[in-house]
Amino acid sequence: MLIENWDEEYTVFQPDSGKTHFLNHMSMKMLIYLDQKPATLEEISAYLAVQFQQEPDHDFQRNIEKVLYHFDTLGLVKKSFVGS
Repeated sequence: MLIENWDEEYTVFQPDSGKTHFLNHMSMKMLIYLDQKPATLEEISAYLAVQFQQEPDHDFQRNIEKVLYHFDTLGLVKKSFVGS
């Protein structure tokens, strides 16, 4: 992916799909975090809550979940399942 920073707003170009996506600062932080290692919804929410000084309550976590779902549909992240 090719990423450009425009004052805490970002464009992300996916060469494979030929699509460009526009992301805010929190969404970009989420992608960078997930690029470093796989993480659960709870881990991502806790990380972002600290980074943006937010309460990691149910509403915050639900919003993160919606963004992750959207990222998955765009092909920016891939949801994985861990078997027991």
